[in-house]
Amino acid sequence: MKTIIGKNLLSKINHLFDFSKFSKIAVLTDANIQINLMSQISQIEQSLNRELIIITVPSGESQKNIETVKIIWEKMFETGLDRQSLLINLGGGVVSDMGGFAASTFMRGIDFLNIPTTLLAQVDAGIGGKVGIDFDDLKNGIGIFKDPIGVVIDVETLKTLPKRELVSAFGEIIKHGVISGREYFDFVTSKKPEKFNQNELIEIIKKSIKIKSDIVKKDPKESGFRKVLNFGHTIGHAIESLSWKTGNPLLHGEAVAIGMVVESHLACLCHPTHNLGGCTAELIKNAVIFAGLPTKITDIKAEDIMKIIKADKKNIKGEILFSLPKKIGIIISNVKISQKEIKNLLQTILSVN
Repeated sequence: MKTIIGKNLLSKINHLFDFSKFSKIAVLTDANIQINLMSQISQIEQSLNRELIIITVPSGESQKNIETVKIIWEKMFETGLDRQSLLINLGGGVVSDMGGFAASTFMRGIDFLNIPTTLLAQVDAGIGGKVGIDFDDLKNGIGIFKDPIGVVIDVETLKTLPKRELVSAFGEIIKHGVISGREYFDFVTSKKPEKFNQNELIEIIKKSIKIKSDIVKKDPKESGFRKVLNFGHTIGHAIESLSWKTGNPLLHGEAVAIGMVVESHLACLCHPTHNLGGCTAELIKNAVIFAGLPTKITDIKAEDIMKIIKADKKNIKGEILFSLPKKIGIIISNVKISQKEIKNLLQTILSVN
């Protein structure tokens, strides 16, 4: 898989890949992206010098489900896509995940190319070889492992990104810092997210992609080492899913930030004999606060969080397993924590009922 990062790439995308072998090319995007990035879509079409099929779906995580995928499949059949066609996923994490899933299952699978347009998708969802959709309250409950033919990251697309979306991405970026070590952690927490200039963002994207890619290469199907990437996600995914039913749904990076705060305290408070956590918990919490990310949520019940955690796909034989920081740069996977310990901490740290 080829990943290309830079500025003004979409206007010359025809030089980046061989598109001549594809019978038809469709672009999947959501309603918000189509409005904000119409000029970029036109640039792609002009660069390729061929007519593109545009497939537009409603925006938002709540749309990442089988019903929306059915709409995508129907459009793909209606417009005559075949097994030699290409689907370009132009958008954020929802479009990358769902588009990859739709392409991978259409006619037993066609090629897809990711053009992530949010910082979060550029450092996370657009790469890693996972595609999927949400099922009931389980985020990414249905999916497969499948790589795109490539990823094109054009930082020019970030110019229309709302500040909240930019800040949210630092939930995943800070997580990469915790995994990688103090040098990268200190760099990505040295400024407010909005204070990093375009060149610095390119460096952050490159480094985060390298951190994730190096881990994925060693364990492409998450049988062991890759589990370190799950830090913050067991709690984070549960909170994110439940927040969709409230009046204040969380963005993915915001939920991961809360998840990191809770899980680092689990490491510190619940397993001191393992030498996990310590001052690392406060360090992570302070980094989250400095970035402008949330550390708690108050309108979700602890028992509802526990219900989702019990069904987490990372559990083994009914045991709830976490990936927890021993210190910045060292993550311990498959740490068993009892349901009582988890619920007690949720009530204490998150101020949930």
